[in-house]
Amino acid sequence: MRVLVVTHPTPKNIKEIMPLKDSDYIIAVDQAVFSLYKQRVPIHLAVGDFDSLTNHGMLVNLNVVRLNPIKDVTDTHQALVEATKINPDELYLIGGIGGERIEHFMVHTMFFNEFPEMIIKDENSTIYVLDKGIHEFEVKDQYVSFFAYPKAVLTLVGFKYDLTEYILNTYDPLCISNELMEDKGFIDIKEGKVIVVISKK
Repeated sequence: MRVLVVTHPTPKNIKEIMPLKDSDYIIAVDQAVFSLYKQRVPIHLAVGDFDSLTNHGMLVNLNVVRLNPIKDVTDTHQALVEATKINPDELYLIGGIGGERIEHFMVHTMFFNEFPEMIIKDENSTIYVLDKGIHEFEVKDQYVSFFAYPKAVLTLVGFKYDLTEYILNTYDPLCISNELMEDKGFIDIKEGKVIVVISKK
């Protein structure tokens, strides 16, 4: 089963960037409830304090986990906790990139520590974590960036900027905005992990 946690800022075309399956379990975070209603996307669970949802009547027929506005976790974090209770095969965080509250996006990337299987996705970007091993890429007309998590030794083959056993540290920007030069590219992570960001050109 795939679990999709949808949060603000919510993509305007969820069905296009993430074609839905009947078996998907969809969790709406706070004001994402309104966005999903507008897009006619089914909601299986709503999570939040709903301080950003103007029409609380939308919650009447939904399963709801209502949070206290005074809390030690964000609404999105609690939604991810609820998602893991279902033991999903795949876990997606849809939205939550950019917007007027950039601090929320920053904390979303920190959630990889607790939810390493999570994939963050919106109209323009896909973000996820890769562990040690050889991984293949087939991405056309997109940028591929790698960030150490927190430190990695990696080799890149088939990219515009190849590397051989490069030690990538947390604050090293060298691996930003790379591109494939062949049909396929490979990253061999010898040590550590990396956060991968795939973005449209």
